Amino acid sequence: MLKMAESGKQPLQHQHYPTSPAEYEAELTETEAEYAAEIAELKQQSRAQAQRYLVWGTVSVIVNLSAFYLFNHVLNVEYQIANLLAWILSVQVAFWIDRMIVFKHESDRPFHEMLKFYGTRVLTYILEAVILWLLVSVLTVHPTIAKIVGHGLAVVGNFFLSKLIVFKHPVES
Repeated sequence: MLKMAESGKQPLQHQHYPTSPAEYEAELTETEAEYAAEIAELKQQSRAQAQRYLVWGTVSVIVNLSAFYLFNHVLNVEYQIANLLAWILSVQVAFWIDRMIVFKHESDRPFHEMLKFYGTRVLTYILEAVILWLLVSVLTVHPTIAKIVGHGLAVVGNFFLSKLIVFKHPVES
């Protein structure tokens, strides 16, 4: 009941209570249909968000991989430092793309969201850094190949963390 009040939804209100099993069944069927419609709409919104994330997320992936290549191969920066610099640039790009385009999220506290966004991205950065270390230092995989593998896994984690933690209240029409 408290959760419904917090979400702005009201519990089901009846003008009267069903007087017969048929009337009860009709009201129950109507309620089930309403919930089924809500679930279908949520699934559609999630699919649309995932599609936008894949399309627009490509921009931050390109920023990340290009910056990593520039720092590591052109400027000869050590691969973990290059990864950190590429991460900082791409996370800032990703925040604004995800907020405005992917999740279509509006709030009066964008910098609070940005802190949550960076917080969740730190988790996937650590995952990516461990994968890079494992593949490059232990298994002697080329740094660029290792970066692609690590970043690919981080991207999947980023979508779910953004959806469930950072932009959890969609404002989609």
